[in-house]
Amino acid sequence: MLMTTFFIILTVSVSLALTLPLLQNWFTKIEIFLLFMFTSYFCQNMFYTISSPYDRISVVTEHFPFWTVRLQYGAVFAITLLWLMAVYRSKATLFKKLLATFSWILLGIIVEKTFLFIGVLRSDSITWYPSLDMFFEMLVILLTLYFSNFLYSTLKRERVI
Repeated sequence: MLMTTFFIILTVSVSLALTLPLLQNWFTKIEIFLLFMFTSYFCQNMFYTISSPYDRISVVTEHFPFWTVRLQYGAVFAITLLWLMAVYRSKATLFKKLLATFSWILLGIIVEKTFLFIGVLRSDSITWYPSLDMFFEMLVILLTLYFSNFLYSTLKRERVI
């Protein structure tokens, strides 16, 4: 089951990577590259922040779960977060922006719960609090929105775009 999960996440991450050129409707190539690097780093650190100081959640020590989690947080969440930023940059209504935001948050909670259920992640505590995950995911979205706007204005000011 763990190997199957790895190949599913690998397929999803490659498929999402192939959608990156479609983001050029909202971002320049340099923005896509820099935002991907930022979101990948940020999403991976979100997982380390959630898991490392607490006994509540950690990665199983086998190879497939290790790489599954790295792909999920480093590629899948990062690219879907880029698409969320594209929704914010588009002329979508506030309702659609909020719907996309809560969908991304819900995706994170469902993936984490699924990983716990199938054994990719393990928890040493009796309880699981999705509210902590929701808080960190909202923080990631807000900081990524801020960075996206900051990056755009900086690149514009420096005449890169």
